[in-house]
Amino acid sequence: MFMKQKVTIEDVARAAGVSKQTVSRAINDKGDISPKTRERILALVKEMGYRPNRMAQAMNTSRSHMIGLVVPDITNPFFPEIVRAVQDAAMENGYTTLICNTENSSEIEVLNDLVTHGIDGLITFTHRADDAAVSEFADRFGPMLIINREFDHQNVTTLMVDNIGGACLAVEHLVGLGHETIGMLSTDLATLSQTRRVQGYKEGLSGAEIQFDDSLLVQADPTLAGGLIAAKELLTRRPDVTAIFAYNDLMGVGAIRACRDLGLQVPEDISIIGFDGIQIASMISPALSSVHVDKYEMGRKAFERVYNLIQHPEGSRDMIGMKPKVIQRESTGPRTKA
Repeated sequence: MFMKQKVTIEDVARAAGVSKQTVSRAINDKGDISPKTRERILALVKEMGYRPNRMAQAMNTSRSHMIGLVVPDITNPFFPEIVRAVQDAAMENGYTTLICNTENSSEIEVLNDLVTHGIDGLITFTHRADDAAVSEFADRFGPMLIINREFDHQNVTTLMVDNIGGACLAVEHLVGLGHETIGMLSTDLATLSQTRRVQGYKEGLSGAEIQFDDSLLVQADPTLAGGLIAAKELLTRRPDVTAIFAYNDLMGVGAIRACRDLGLQVPEDISIIGFDGIQIASMISPALSSVHVDKYEMGRKAFERVYNLIQHPEGSRDMIGMKPKVIQRESTGPRTKA
């Protein structure tokens, strides 16, 4: 059995009829080379299966061709689509993605550790670290993109889902089905004043001329178990509730289980809508209505912005905005309770 010989830069240069330096310039998008020649060389690189030596590239270009991606909990179904999108976009541009999970770890320590690996840019969900710590880190490293956190720093750009608007859409959907006593299951990982989805819930109620009642809002861990516990607490405390808006789909799925345990039918007795649009929401029974966020698009947009800033440090750092939409499934229906 023979091992396939590794394709070298010399092989590509010979096939293209150019020098090794010209192949290197084409791969690294550097130097004086015509677009036609670059396109021909890159086509040969792909056809021949040539894989550049990243260590050599880093020495020649002062870039590692690695990007860091930091997520709070990789087991949460919200994040894998984003990770996949970042990896896909990175590979298309000759980049490797280093992925870190911050659960039970210091976010700043994780960020500092990534920097020691020589990453060129960073995409992160950094929500627990305070502004001062994030600002101090950003003073030393950029470009950095933070998802779903407003942050003003010259080395930082942000990508924001319209969480307030999305939560308003959820409430408007339930109100449109005739519901007036609408509870909310919220996260306990942030204060109510910091949670945009709670703000949107309140604004949605106000827009429908429904008075906010704090007894209808329960905080818990934003997980399946958290949704189960919070929904049971809410429905025991307020049996007049006819609809529930869950902070995320995991809590929404937990709420469906809680209703089943309490002998309630969804949506005949209780309508439930979640937020995020994770795949499992459409697979359970009854399928969960949700405020959908295009997570794959989110990941691609995040990488494209950071990649652009790596190539052009003076490029745009304007906030990237994303609008969610309601997808109605089986878990929401007209109010039947008097």
